[in-house]
Amino acid sequence: MTSNTSVGHIVRQVFFAIILILFAIMHAVYPIHDQLDVTVDEVKTANRLTFAGGIMVTVMTALLVLFGFVARSTDSALVMFIGVALMGVSFVGNIVWVAGLGKLIDYTFDSPYVSLDSRVKASMVGNLLGVFFFNTSFLLLCLKDYVNGQSGGNGASSVSEYNKFSDDASHLTFDHIIRKLVHLLGMILYYSMAVAALAGYVLDEVKNNDDITTAARLMLAGSVITLVSSTVLAVVSFVASPSTNAGVKGVGFLFMFLVFAGSILMVAGNGKYMDLGWDNLTQEQKVSSVGDCFGFFGFANVFILYCLPDFGYLM
Repeated sequence: MTSNTSVGHIVRQVFFAIILILFAIMHAVYPIHDQLDVTVDEVKTANRLTFAGGIMVTVMTALLVLFGFVARSTDSALVMFIGVALMGVSFVGNIVWVAGLGKLIDYTFDSPYVSLDSRVKASMVGNLLGVFFFNTSFLLLCLKDYVNGQSGGNGASSVSEYNKFSDDASHLTFDHIIRKLVHLLGMILYYSMAVAALAGYVLDEVKNNDDITTAARLMLAGSVITLVSSTVLAVVSFVASPSTNAGVKGVGFLFMFLVFAGSILMVAGNGKYMDLGWDNLTQEQKVSSVGDCFGFFGFANVFILYCLPDFGYLM
């Protein structure tokens, strides 16, 4: 067996994959499938790109998880090649998905028929950036199965020895740091632009509906708590180690709880907003809104799973 058969790695990979698949299906696949033949060429192209990219990411994510179990139990160069090829296809799907979102943004921003507040535009850009960075973060996690998961005659054993967690320096491993930073960057962009900016816009525009403003306040508070807490958690995790004292671990777990609480507040706010207008939403809008909930909750809690090994848990 290879060095990456740890329970922690499998838990992180499977949880992340579930969130990513649900997010892709509910944002890029199902809501778009009935809109592939719209009359506006730019929108038609954007929808087709988004749909195709979402399908590719969904399928490749599932295959990477399944194939990861094979890769972690063998040193075959063929298995490593197939795994890296799957990752390449998934990355292409990520780019295609982002290209579709980007084309739709470009058309919307330039359209003389659509006038959007800058914060609404920011939310669209934030969604695009979140898609790119979270997909990239998942691929970096899967890379462990094929780069430092190999040992034996393929020349990668030194990489394995360098990157695997040690008792005192798990937070110093290069691959671990890169994954956390990429994911944290995705969170900062996604939650500040796609959530906080849009919630702020709603609070400014809606004055006479307490239910809507309550929903927006919950989402704004949740996004701010998540952003601040995850940033502090990242700093604490860099100075922590599995053998660190109880005080540092206590601070770490406090901010993990705050990240979790922030994600729950965002889900609560989005759920309240959905409930208010549920009967007036199309089936596609309902599915997309539920997908938002999975994104708000899942991507924040993946970061907690990334940080746990720094404190000696889920190594």
